Amino acid sequence: MLFQMNWKLVCGIAAATVAAFTFLQVAPATAAAPAKGEVRIPKFEYDPSWPKLTGHFGEHGDWIFGALGGIAVDPSNDHVWLIQRPYTLDAAETLAAQNPPLDDCCKPAPRVMEFDAEGTYVNGWGGPGKGYDWPEIEHGIKIDYRGNVWIGGSGKKDDQLLEFTRSGKFLMQIGHPGHTTGENDHENMNTPSCTFLYSKTNELFVSDGYINRRVVVFDGNTGKFKRMWGAYGKPPDDNVPRILRFPLTAGIPVQTVAQNPPPQQFNLPHAIRVSNDGLVYVGDRSNNRVQVFHIDGTFVKEVFLRRDFFGPVGTAVDLDFSPDKSQQFLYVMSGDEKLRILNRESLQVLGEFGHLGHFPGEFFHTHAIAVDSKGNIYTAEAGTLGRRVTKFAFKGFVTAPGE
Repeated sequence: MLFQMNWKLVCGIAAATVAAFTFLQVAPATAAAPAKGEVRIPKFEYDPSWPKLTGHFGEHGDWIFGALGGIAVDPSNDHVWLIQRPYTLDAAETLAAQNPPLDDCCKPAPRVMEFDAEGTYVNGWGGPGKGYDWPEIEHGIKIDYRGNVWIGGSGKKDDQLLEFTRSGKFLMQIGHPGHTTGENDHENMNTPSCTFLYSKTNELFVSDGYINRRVVVFDGNTGKFKRMWGAYGKPPDDNVPRILRFPLTAGIPVQTVAQNPPPQQFNLPHAIRVSNDGLVYVGDRSNNRVQVFHIDGTFVKEVFLRRDFFGPVGTAVDLDFSPDKSQQFLYVMSGDEKLRILNRESLQVLGEFGHLGHFPGEFFHTHAIAVDSKGNIYTAEAGTLGRRVTKFAFKGFVTAPGE
């Protein structure tokens, strides 16, 4: 079958070119103790065997992904979860789903999908149902420390978050579609992009989002509002103009975030994580920066990543931590299709890998990342041309470039 043949060809190309995708090609990874003052950073290799998509893993033909709205790792078992948008597929991509079927390939995959650590499909569900308002555009998925699944949305009326069990049983909804009253709303969001349930306080931290420009915190059990803040811990203000990210019309001058003082409001808070030591990391995507806060919203510090980058999605698309107890490294996915490795404490950029492209191990509109307990990184692509989920296997440590 054509789909299978193409996948085998891709895997063959990948196997033949793995050396080309051995990232951070500096000193080889060894067990030797680092020299005094030497900085060691993680090394990754593209894994062509993950996920296991060859053959028929749907009931009636091969499944195909639409744009991927998010990716997450279950902290209890390293299972990888995806949320995808089947309506982004066109008729030519879903011949098996037409009535009558025009081919044995392909059919849209479930909106929510679970894979085990080896890449084998485990479970799938999702979509509109009784008792909750499914988002217009699926955006973001997280598995909390209790094993529950949180889903957001980026549609025009997506003002809600949903909580489900792993099997897809509805548990709770925070907010209602089309009900937002703006940046001071305590009940609704406006296109919430990402969530993180912090186990020590059982608080749900939300980056909210494409329209609102704030971090908002809810009680993890009741969904009751607790607090919110904007950039630098200031009150959020949606009336402050957003910076134009790139020229939409000939003759309009390009604006960047390379200004002093830097933007005093978030442009698009797109990613959020809380570290083991209680610091909140926010990816302010279109402002090319990561800001760090205490859990009460007090500003701590920030780092700009390619401050003069003109690309439409900015350089702080998503972020996650290395799995060691101290979470030494902060990984930041960028709109320039690079994954940067930072020292989490100092926010110094230590290394990077990746570049734009459609071949295995390359990035195209990478939208979300997640890290498992072994240090492997998983990436998910949105847009109309990417739509890939990719594993980059942790392969030890190397000397940081320039050391």
